Amino acid sequence: MNKRFKFTNATLKALPANSADSRSTELEVSDTEIVGLKCLSGRTGSKRFLLRYTLHGKKRSIAIGRFPDIDVDTARRIARKHKAQVADGIDPKQVRDESADVPTVKDFFYSTYLPMAKKRKKTWDDDEQRFRDHAKPIADIAYNALTAHQVMQLQLSLSDQGYSAATNNRVLAMLKTVGKLAERLLNVPNVALMVSLLPENNTRTRFCDLDETRRIIKCAREYHCPSAGNFIALLFLMGCRESELRYRKWTDVDLVKRTLSIPNTKNGSSHTIFLSDLMVEIFQSIPRVSSNPHVFPGTKKGKPIAPPRWAFNLIKKRAGIKDAGEVLFHTARHSVASNLISNGADISAVKVLLNHRSVESTLIYAKHSEANQRQTTAALSDMIEGKHHFNHIDG
Repeated sequence: MNKRFKFTNATLKALPANSADSRSTELEVSDTEIVGLKCLSGRTGSKRFLLRYTLHGKKRSIAIGRFPDIDVDTARRIARKHKAQVADGIDPKQVRDESADVPTVKDFFYSTYLPMAKKRKKTWDDDEQRFRDHAKPIADIAYNALTAHQVMQLQLSLSDQGYSAATNNRVLAMLKTVGKLAERLLNVPNVALMVSLLPENNTRTRFCDLDETRRIIKCAREYHCPSAGNFIALLFLMGCRESELRYRKWTDVDLVKRTLSIPNTKNGSSHTIFLSDLMVEIFQSIPRVSSNPHVFPGTKKGKPIAPPRWAFNLIKKRAGIKDAGEVLFHTARHSVASNLISNGADISAVKVLLNHRSVESTLIYAKHSEANQRQTTAALSDMIEGKHHFNHIDG
């Protein structure tokens, strides 16, 4: 067989296992794109990348990683870095061996990535939350031992737990970003790049009508845990994002002025929500914990509750919500906008309530009731027939 060819993922996948009759332990093939880049196939069919090079007249080699945990493009990128070191008279294997004490994913995230993110990203706290809440299965793995398969297993686990594709993708995107820094500083492959994002359906069709919203709020307020129950009830009244409400502290609430302040929202601005009588009543019913500044205290000292998914599932069941699996925390925000617009609220006022930058964003959440749609289609006909003068269609 031809042992020199241009590596592709397909050709390496089709590369046979080394023959049991072969004198060598592994079958070695060479890439024609990067001189010295090899792929070795063992007798069990396992494959690994290797770079062979000559430094100071001596032949040397350095392992790059296993295929398909890292793909051809990643292997070539790492090989080029090693060859650049060789060109400068530096032995990449010696450099790697001297820094053999590679940190775990968790240690690298908190000691290196997060301090950098705090200086460069407004949303660094979102990264911290996603890592803390979702990356535990890979947190204690040494970064140079992390594989694409382990990252994919994390992705599948989040899906099995009921997290949306959007949430899943944000976690994976965060791991790709952290991996990019680790690749640069630790000289390890960014295996997260091997895992594809999940397809998202950005057209949100499910929202709770007024009757469903009433039932959810009623059952939420009757829920035995006041942190979880009142949190869910207020989500369906306020229309703010889950994290924007869950992280609020009592210093953000002014029951005299009847306001809730959100210092930093998703779009980078501050936002004030004016509280209704029902909202004030709910806030007043929430017991305060002296050792915890958060409105919705969690079980950990000084921390807010985690997203109460189990409680929400039970509340939806008690409220008799059909297709409950389609009703997520973000559905509450969607429902607030849809119900307001469908019942005559001015869309610019809803835009301000949701803190959208443009009215186009608000329109994404605007769902028109069947009655309003029928009224719209009948309006011109009625005007022509002289039945009534059509002034305005709500929504």
